[in-house]
Amino acid sequence: MENTNREGFGSNFGFIMAAVGSAVGLGNIWGFPYKMGLNGGFAFLLIYLVLAAFVGLAVMVGELAIGRSTGMSPIAAYRKISKKFTWLGYMAVIAPFIILCFYMVLGGMVMRYACSYLVAMFGGNIWGVEDISTFFGTFLLDGTQMVIWTVVFIAINTIIVCGGIGGGIEKFCNIGMPCLFVMLIVIIVYVAVQPGAMGGYQFMFGLNIEPLKENFIGVLKTAAGQMFFSLSLGMGAMITYGSYMSKKEHLQRNAVIVVVMDTLAAIMAGMIVMPACYAFLEGNTRGGPGLLFDSMQAVFYNMGGFIGNLMGFLFYFLVFIAAISSSMSLLEAITSTKIDADIAKGKAPKRRVTALVFAILVLIFCMPTALDGLGSGKADGAVLPTPAELFGTAFTEAEGMEGFEEGTTYYTLGEDGAYAAVKEGTAFDESENYYVKTVKGWNDCWLDFYDMLSEGIIMPLGAMIMAFAIGWIWKTNMVKEEIEASGHKMWGKVFFDICYKFITPIGMIIVLYGQITGYFG
Repeated sequence: MENTNREGFGSNFGFIMAAVGSAVGLGNIWGFPYKMGLNGGFAFLLIYLVLAAFVGLAVMVGELAIGRSTGMSPIAAYRKISKKFTWLGYMAVIAPFIILCFYMVLGGMVMRYACSYLVAMFGGNIWGVEDISTFFGTFLLDGTQMVIWTVVFIAINTIIVCGGIGGGIEKFCNIGMPCLFVMLIVIIVYVAVQPGAMGGYQFMFGLNIEPLKENFIGVLKTAAGQMFFSLSLGMGAMITYGSYMSKKEHLQRNAVIVVVMDTLAAIMAGMIVMPACYAFLEGNTRGGPGLLFDSMQAVFYNMGGFIGNLMGFLFYFLVFIAAISSSMSLLEAITSTKIDADIAKGKAPKRRVTALVFAILVLIFCMPTALDGLGSGKADGAVLPTPAELFGTAFTEAEGMEGFEEGTTYYTLGEDGAYAAVKEGTAFDESENYYVKTVKGWNDCWLDFYDMLSEGIIMPLGAMIMAFAIGWIWKTNMVKEEIEASGHKMWGKVFFDICYKFITPIGMIIVLYGQITGYFG
């Protein structure tokens, strides 16, 4: 029975724009290009498209069906279907909370870049955006600035979520999403005519599958993680948005539209970043945050003058829209959980208070990400422990070393049991035992730690279990009934049967194996 006490989208267009907004975020504009750059270009794109068609679409349909059939947020939705799977709902709420603990920081950084380029367009340089050699590093280690912009970004999210589904989220996305795609097209056209841009297109679309032969599991797990993060799957957002969808709308068609538009946005982002890097940086596509905040800054600097600042502003404003449309859906997924709990108890939901409380909690847990300098451990001159330092760091004895190798930091083990870094310029002592700090990528900084927990483990694990439950326990008929409740016939039931029973669970087992061995092996 549909919960008539809850809000809902005012139109199907509003739902689609909100769902697309949730899906299209930093994962598309930032994550997709740099992960494609690190994983062979076309090879990564090919695997991503296959996963989106055979895994992403099935999970998307399943999550929307669970949300709409119950009319509830993740925890209450899974509890209503089967109390044995209530814990799966908790996973779907924990994931967005963890993601927000680094996503809000990145969103704040994007805002500062956009504002810096806006000022630079009119001849100002108050934040030094034109100082490309120092801007990123200086900003990263300025703890005060990192916290301020994180607070501003969280505040904007909170205001929108406080406005509710129709008055806040739907209204923003109805304007923001069309603007986002228009800006994508504008920047693509500009970059396409630049000398050297063709190299980027060749990298993306050239039929090169050699990386798959060399590292198939690596490309697969990276593409899968990116797909889940990009489509907002396994993080409660689509279950929540599905609960607000009208019963008369064609659920399956809407799911297809969202997956196609999200994938298109990711490819379009790649068609900006890759050709731009080839045109202005001689093919340098440095990964990680550096691609969005360092390499792209160099691109706009090399464009020169007003046009460079204009394109820089448009690009980072585009990223800002994408970031906030996703982050507010994650905050809504958390907020709706408490709202549904209040409704179940016969209480009047307090949306504004609830959203504000969760926003404050997110801000608190954002602080490690904002202050560890993406692994440097330093902000405002104070050392903030990285996850590796907090949870223990592994040191490996440098056996057989005949001298100090340039670029490597060596440590000695003191009588107090603590490791101390050997000062630069110290003479090598053959009688001394030297050690090298070995830090896994997942605990090098708080961003990577939060990302490992959410995108790396919780999201694919949740999707695997949900698909298994739909395929073998609840049966695909549950999804079919919800799709056809609106009077529309389900397409390709056999295909979805196979996806839920075999393809998605097996694929996620392979991905999880690759993730866990990569993180902890």
